[in-house]
Amino acid sequence: MKKEDILEMSRKENKNRDLAELDVMVQASSIAGRVGACVCVLLSVIFLRFTKTMLCSPWIIYFSILGTTYLVKYSKIRRKSDLFLALLFYVMGVLALVFFILRLMEAMG
Repeated sequence: MKKEDILEMSRKENKNRDLAELDVMVQASSIAGRVGACVCVLLSVIFLRFTKTMLCSPWIIYFSILGTTYLVKYSKIRRKSDLFLALLFYVMGVLALVFFILRLMEAMG
């Protein structure tokens, strides 16, 4: 079998996706998640320092992203730990949303 034939079969098998590109996307997603967490922490610390209250809104977004990531991963791989993490992150996101709504109600009344 020729090199071109092997490459063509590999492209068909991987649905024209380059494995190196997929690996880079996985690494980029991992780094983006860490950067997102750092930004949420930084914003929360700055907000806490100047207002003496916790900022919940970035955490709602961050936990929603993480929950969705693990839910999609669970739907493809069916690993129970991914489902557990998805549920955990969604619960944390809902808690952040509840605290956010409570703070809005305090500000209004």
